[in-house]
Amino acid sequence: MDSRDLSKHVDRVEKSVNSGKEMIIRSNNAPTVNPLQNSWKRCLTQYNLDPSTTTKTRILTGRALKDYTEPLEDFLPIARSGMKSMYERVSDAGYVILLGDANGVTIEYLGNPNEERENREAGLYLGSVWAESIEGTCGVGTCIEERMAITIHRDEHFRCRHIGLSCSTTPLFNPDGTLLGTLDISLLRPLPGKESQLLALQTVNYYARLIENAYFLRLFKDSWIVRFNSIQAFVEVVAENIIAVDAEGRVISGNASALKELTLRDGQSPVNRFVSEVFDIRFDDLTNHAQHKTTTILPLRTIRTGTQYFATFRAPELSQSFDKGGAARADSQEGGPRTPSSGMTLEYLAGTDSQMLFNINCARRVMNKDISILLIGETGTGKEVFAHAVHNASDRSGNPFVALNCASIPESLIESELFGYKQGAFTGAKSKGMRGKILQSDGGTLFLDEIGDMPLNLQTRLLRVLAEKEILPLGSETPIRVDLHVICATLRNLEELVRRGEFREDLYYRLNGVTITLPPLRERKDKALLINNILAAETDGRPMPVDADAFDVLMNFPWPGNVRQLRNVLKYALAVSEGGTIELYDLPPEILQASSLPLETIVRGNAPDSEEVPPDSIQYAERSAILNVLKKQKWNLTGAAVDLRISRATLYRKMKKYSIIPPNELEGSF
Repeated sequence: MDSRDLSKHVDRVEKSVNSGKEMIIRSNNAPTVNPLQNSWKRCLTQYNLDPSTTTKTRILTGRALKDYTEPLEDFLPIARSGMKSMYERVSDAGYVILLGDANGVTIEYLGNPNEERENREAGLYLGSVWAESIEGTCGVGTCIEERMAITIHRDEHFRCRHIGLSCSTTPLFNPDGTLLGTLDISLLRPLPGKESQLLALQTVNYYARLIENAYFLRLFKDSWIVRFNSIQAFVEVVAENIIAVDAEGRVISGNASALKELTLRDGQSPVNRFVSEVFDIRFDDLTNHAQHKTTTILPLRTIRTGTQYFATFRAPELSQSFDKGGAARADSQEGGPRTPSSGMTLEYLAGTDSQMLFNINCARRVMNKDISILLIGETGTGKEVFAHAVHNASDRSGNPFVALNCASIPESLIESELFGYKQGAFTGAKSKGMRGKILQSDGGTLFLDEIGDMPLNLQTRLLRVLAEKEILPLGSETPIRVDLHVICATLRNLEELVRRGEFREDLYYRLNGVTITLPPLRERKDKALLINNILAAETDGRPMPVDADAFDVLMNFPWPGNVRQLRNVLKYALAVSEGGTIELYDLPPEILQASSLPLETIVRGNAPDSEEVPPDSIQYAERSAILNVLKKQKWNLTGAAVDLRISRATLYRKMKKYSIIPPNELEGSF
């Protein structure tokens, strides 16, 4: 900008503010004061800024920036996903995307790497500070001050340094209405006319609402969720309005769109009112639809005005389940803690895999009928977890789920475990007797894992129980009626066992009311979703990014141990990871050895820089001690960890820290 243009800009700003005349604009046919003039006035009279200054935008780095990002750790992964999706749409047009906090500090940034230097020079970069009190009128700063979406185009910027930019910014709000931050889309070399940025403002608004809604669902993951829309066809694809309902049936929050819509229609906010006072739906019906009819779109009307909407429902993602009234209940097994698997719904387990979606549809059709379910699948495919999810989704969910592994109990004990016994039934029996697994599961679900390993004599007794609905404990003469639903699972080919006379044919057909085959992990089409879901479960929802190379290895590994093995590998990676991201070298050696990556990439290319270890330091002594023990144990890591009195995971961390690489890895055994 030459001196004449600079002088014109300064004169324009000062005249606009000093004239005393308000620049009136029309918004939704209502006259309002131009926010641009408001901002210029603040900059001159309140912040005492000089529009002619040409100093660079301040950019925070290191610890200073971390102070602003740490409070938003839960929010950042969600925002990044939205930013990435938006950037894919606008990158070809040269836009840069900035995510700012409520102070105007840029806490995330996406732009063309080839233009990084130019973007940084313009202040469109990670760590840049765009507070209006510092940079004057600008998209981010003025958006924060005015609490509204706005485009600041070219010479509308207060400081002459920025008048080549066009910045379209929209605020991001917490569910309670407080400012969370801003989402900005900026262009270094925009066209002269401001109308060229109308689409940019609409785009940033659209993605900001998506990010807000996703964050709302994350914050209220432990609540009942109602999504509603006035257009039935859009409910499942455009969740404009969302409210969260607590276990008592009271609305505890809503996104901005829902609160505005219901308050406008109803005359009062829905928050702190029972959902049955807002819509014509009982809380029992809401929870029933959320738990058992998740794909159903239900028509709703507001109580006061009768306005019709269409809604879908989501159950809480809790570690505890709910009864049909929505109240939290304890584990159904007597006195025992709830297993992690019991909080997983069928839909959660199915992910987006077509075979698993078919499986849950099949399970839902038969789970409330007197039809036994036989689960077939390789080890680690989650047969017990699936069975527990079927139980939780069924009408029996308020009653016990009891599991017995027929292969893990000695044949001499399995009869008493299954059928129970009266006091004094045999030597060593408990003085008060014991209720067997069948009686414990009365009214609920009995899960018999590895049913193919059940002894033949017990198969006969089990068949009689299933046929007569009665059980006779050992030592008892009086049969007891039982209400029983059985789900069985096996790795073995029961038809082959029947042909060999090792499994009763009549019991096989009694148990095989419907067969559901769980696919091995290597055949599932949603491995990426499974990886992310397991990481979220293991970190209580805290974000844990995975390096691209590491993710590729996880995606391409054959997983003979299936989901169980994947979970164990991710637990290990989380344990040894130190940098906030799971890197390639955080994966167990047996996983890396099966990958097709070059040795250099695995061992060195992704390894962190080793620490400088002076010969007279404690670290040098520690490194030497570890090396000596490893050599003594012939590089057997388990034995070395025992000798060093540390865990295997800690040993891996220290080897990584000191760049200690086993000889077999150096020799290219990968």
